[in-house]
Order: sequence, then C-alpha cells, then structure tokens
Amino acid sequence: MAPKTAIVTGATRGIGRATAVALARRGYDVAITGRTRKEGDAVALPEARQMPEVAAAGGSLESTAAAIEAHGQRAVPLVLDLLDGSSLAPLAERAVRELGHVDVLVNNAIYVGPYAENRLLDTPPHELEKRVFGNVTAQLLFLQPVVRHMVDRGMGTVANMTSAAAYVRPRAVAGEGGWSLIYGVSKAGFHRIAEQLAIEYPQLTVVNVQPGQVITERVAAAGEKLAFVARVGAPVDIVGEATARIVEEIGQFDTGSTIQIQDQARRWGMLA
Repeated sequence: MAPKTAIVTGATRGIGRATAVALARRGYDVAITGRTRKEGDAVALPEARQMPEVAAAGGSLESTAAAIEAHGQRAVPLVLDLLDGSSLAPLAERAVRELGHVDVLVNNAIYVGPYAENRLLDTPPHELEKRVFGNVTAQLLFLQPVVRHMVDRGMGTVANMTSAAAYVRPRAVAGEGGWSLIYGVSKAGFHRIAEQLAIEYPQLTVVNVQPGQVITERVAAAGEKLAFVARVGAPVDIVGEATARIVEEIGQFDTGSTIQIQDQARRWGMLA
C-alpha cells in the first residue's frame, strides 16, 4: 500500500510547521519547504533587521524534518525562496519525484519582506512587486507541476492558506492592528486560486483554509508589538492539527469553499 504523502510550503515555523508535524502524526510522509535551512539562519533574512521577531522565533527545515521523523515518517526538506522564480517549478517537481506521489498540498508559504507593516506611500515600488510575485505569481508557478501530477492521477487535495485580509474590510491601518494594503491585495489574488482551480479541475478538491488569529512563534517573540494577536489568537499547534484533519477528511467539505479553521476546530472539540 502506497504511503500517504503531503507537501507543506513555508514549514520552518508557525502554521506550516505545525501542520507538517500534525500530518506526520497521521501517517504522512511530508516534503517541506522554507528559506531557513538550520537553526539560527533566520538572522540573515532580509526582514530580520526591521522585524527582529522573525529571527527570534527560531525554526528551520532541519528542526521540522526532525519532528516529522520522530513520528516515524519520512521528511523531504527543500530550501525554497518564493522570489527565486526559476527554482519554483523544478523544486515542486523534485518534491513530487522524491515522495513518489502527492496526495495533499498545503500552500502555506508567503512572502513577508521588510515592509510588512507600512502604508502604501511608505512602501517602495520594488517591494510592491515582490509582494505580488511572492504571494501570487510564485504560488502559481509552484502549483503547476503539483496540480499536473494530481490531475494525471485523477485525485488530490490542495489547501491554500488564505487570510481575512483577502476579503474583509480593514478596520485599522498597518502597524495599528490592521494589515498593509499590498498584503491584502496579494492575499486577495491568492484567495482566488482555489476557487478557480476547483472549477477547472473537478477531479481534485481545492479549498481555502483560513486560520484566523494564531499565536505563532513569531507572535510570541514579538511581545507588545503583536500582543493584540496573542490576546485573542488560537495556539498554533491546534491550528496545525485542525488543518491536518481538514485535509485528511476533505470529503466532508465542498471544493472551492473557504474553511474557517478555528470554527472547524471548535466543532471537533479541539478548541474551546
């Protein structure tokens, strides 16, 4: 019997890591992607100077792979930068090849960058381009080989980690409890991918999964800066576990839909 397999992008820390480890607990071999190869490497990331909590949060492909293997499953760690356009399709193809087949893709990776909390007029033009490329174009480039593989198999699940910023009207500006304009724009474009793929390839199940406010390692490391998230957020491990259960029990959800992860976790009794 073929093993269950999954690809989780952006799995060095946060929701991606929690989901990858939760899938391993459920018996999946997991290919994981991220920029941080080893613990401590995050200090060299471009956003680390303006967002020191990124480096302080820790996490790496190495540590996530070790956590997957601790559950007796195979880990396939792949260094991936969303801004390196020429590497995206080859790395997706490599993930498929090394796993042998892919049952599930959890598209969690996003481009953050050093201007994540700036208003439009304070954001350099090149950063606008990077956001759209990293959060829309790069996602499509990585998706193509995986979706092609799934279509050839006649089955597969794709879960795209969306955000309320994609479709909810903001109530505050970036840096004061809201999100940056370019983040909302890029996530809105990403949000449309699942809805469109569900129509184009009905043999697959493609959904958006919306995590809500989550107490990730970065949120915990940011202190007062992200205290508004820490006060109301859900534990990252529970969000990861719920995401893993959603993709494993995908038959109970409609393709093309947006699933509120925390609401579903409450229905399952995983979250108070």
